[in-house]
Amino acid sequence: MKHSIRVFLICLVLVGGTAIFAYELLNKFNVVFDDLSASGYAMALQPIPTVDKADTEQVPTSTSETIPATATSTDLVISTDIATSTDLTFSFIFPKQDSALYFGCTYKLSFESSTTVHSLATAVIDAGTLDTVEQVASGLAMEHEIEPNTQSVDWKVGVAWPGEYSISASNINGTGSGKSYSAIFTIKMMPKGISAIERLKICEESNSL
Repeated sequence: MKHSIRVFLICLVLVGGTAIFAYELLNKFNVVFDDLSASGYAMALQPIPTVDKADTEQVPTSTSETIPATATSTDLVISTDIATSTDLTFSFIFPKQDSALYFGCTYKLSFESSTTVHSLATAVIDAGTLDTVEQVASGLAMEHEIEPNTQSVDWKVGVAWPGEYSISASNINGTGSGKSYSAIFTIKMMPKGISAIERLKICEESNSL
């Protein structure tokens, strides 16, 4: 009888210990799963990070380099010889230094050269900024075919702003030659309220200067 009671007590202790161990083990698993669930929930609430393309992509940008003009108004006063395989020289006779040209008047831009000129390119240059005046404003054609025994180009002054200018000549006879500049002259507006005859007289007088 005592033996049976002892066996029963031992079994009771073993079963109780096993039950307590199992409870503790399940409790630890529950704690671990609770932590994992909380972490997963917190991660789910966090916003998904976005990648800023501006930070990750370096887009190459092309910059156009502007070469500063080296010519000055003083340079424009002196006609530049154009060096070619035949030692071509070219210079303007008119307009002269400080000539006054007027809007609407037609002038002959005369020149002299070491060889007969058959063609050339021209442009009106602002003597202050050294910018090229657009053909629509200046009234001077870009390309010219020179008639035989004629060393001049006709120019009816357009609507460029009054101020100081110079004429450039280049590509003499299609040689791709460099530029030659006339002396600096002034473009002026016609006086207001004058008659057509007076306008014509001003054009003739300014052509002879």
